[in-house]
Amino acid sequence: MIDPDKREQAALRAALRNMAELMAEIGWTTRFADLSEEQALALATAAVDGFQEAMQTSAPRPDPEVPF
Repeated sequence: MIDPDKREQAALRAALRNMAELMAEIGWTTRFADLSEEQALALATAAVDGFQEAMQTSAPRPDPEVPF
C-alpha cells in the first residue's frame, strides 16, 4: 500500500490492535522467527481481518434517499 489515506491509516491501526492482542497472548519477547506456523498464521489473519473489518465499517454508505 503506497501512501495510505486517512481511512486506510485508521484500518492499519485497527489491524495493529488485533495483532497486539494476539502478541500479548503469545508473549512480546517472542521473536518472529520463533513463532510456530500456527502463531504466524494467526498474526497474519488478525492483521488482515482487522484491516478488512475497519475498512468495511468505515465505508461510505449510499444515501437511501438518492435515486440511482
